Amino acid sequence: MEAEFRQTEGVLATAAGYAGGTTDAPSYEQVCAGRTGHTEVVQVEFDPLRVSYEQLLDVFFKTHNPCSAKKSQYQSVIFTHSEAQAQAAHAAKAKLERSNGRQVATVVEPIETFWRAEEYHQQYYEKSGVGRARAGVGSL
Repeated sequence: MEAEFRQTEGVLATAAGYAGGTTDAPSYEQVCAGRTGHTEVVQVEFDPLRVSYEQLLDVFFKTHNPCSAKKSQYQSVIFTHSEAQAQAAHAAKAKLERSNGRQVATVVEPIETFWRAEEYHQQYYEKSGVGRARAGVGSL
């Protein structure tokens, strides 16, 4: 998802990381082992004069399967930074549920701490030549 957001007009910066868990400064290996409770996320810094939060939510929902309820570091979560963002995320989720007739499993919750992932994990798909990211998580 990091690559998808970075290609969006108005996005100033992205960072891969971890949020929602119980361990301070988790490593990728700890998160993947399921020992921390963290979700892999993408932090998105954007210019609201060039791209709206609602447009970023569209990118989020179009880039992965939000109907998967799998509880892992890849679960679908939107970590919000304000009540306005939470309201917008819930509205976008409800709109998607109405349009596709399926329950959307994406969780919306306030972010407490964002832990930046290791440098080798930043822009991983571009560095590795694998292609586009398709992880089902994000933080807006």
